[in-house]
Amino acid sequence: MIGKIGKMAMCGGMLLAMSVNQGLSADDATAKELLEMTGGRRVKVAWNQGSEKDMKLFFYDTKVGTVQEVPFCGSAPLWTKDGTRILASVGKDKQEKAVMMYNTESKKVTTLSKGFGNSLMAVWQDPKTKREWVYVNDCGDKGEPWNGNSGKAYRYPMDKPEARELFWDRTSTHFWLMFSEDGKRALLEPKWGNIGQLTLAFDAQGKVDQAKSVFKTFGGGCFPSFAPDNSYRLFRLDGNHSSITMCDADNTNQRKIPTLDMLKERKIPGNCWLTRWSTDARYISLVAPAGGKARIWLGRLDEGATKFEKWVAVSPEGGKQCWTSQAWVAPAK
Repeated sequence: MIGKIGKMAMCGGMLLAMSVNQGLSADDATAKELLEMTGGRRVKVAWNQGSEKDMKLFFYDTKVGTVQEVPFCGSAPLWTKDGTRILASVGKDKQEKAVMMYNTESKKVTTLSKGFGNSLMAVWQDPKTKREWVYVNDCGDKGEPWNGNSGKAYRYPMDKPEARELFWDRTSTHFWLMFSEDGKRALLEPKWGNIGQLTLAFDAQGKVDQAKSVFKTFGGGCFPSFAPDNSYRLFRLDGNHSSITMCDADNTNQRKIPTLDMLKERKIPGNCWLTRWSTDARYISLVAPAGGKARIWLGRLDEGATKFEKWVAVSPEGGKQCWTSQAWVAPAK
């Protein structure tokens, strides 16, 4: 199943299906559970669902209590920091792709960039300027295998996509890139299973100084993620897909954290995959059980990131296969 990750959601070409489906589930119980888990903070979760040939993009919003369909078929969705917009890659392998954005409040669809080298990697807001940056590479453009290497990584301002600039080309870049809140460190996976951290240096213009930036390998595993705060924590999914290895800054204090409590409580066999940190360091989403009966779950970590305290199922039971997800959790007041 892991071998499908490279092709898993490059669906629908560039065509837009402009209708929004709000009839999958209207589950006030899910909203109640999520709000109880977050102390009343609004939650939005976006994910891909369906077969590889019939993939759709959905999101759930506790304010609405309904699963809604995004009006384009995109992969690996990411939320902006304010939780109003979903970004995703649209397009098939060996073809041009687009980075498209959907405003869940205004319902506006925007195409930010289009062409080869537009596989979405990350979204990060500069805390000093409040400017949002979009990071892309050429993953899938050349039809390389899912565990192959990708080329240079670029970035551009969300409000000015034409101002595209090189971000990183000292190594391959593969799929995974995530930033700490201050942007001084980032998770990078140059090739599949080579997970590590970039400690970034910058020049006078605010661009990354690659010669002074350092990449350090932390280890192997699957579907790594980087904390969205400034703790510089990183985790990777273990090979058994039943736990994550969490490490503190600089790969210290490694510990395994089980991820299948929700399945054990319901006596459901299977494992998990496609782990992803949310916009809040206490919450992580994943798919479990891996396979046709998969659901999207949101879990809450304790303050020290040593265990999961609670899990809530977000996607409806009995649906089609679920894929990559990310959750937005409203900032604490």
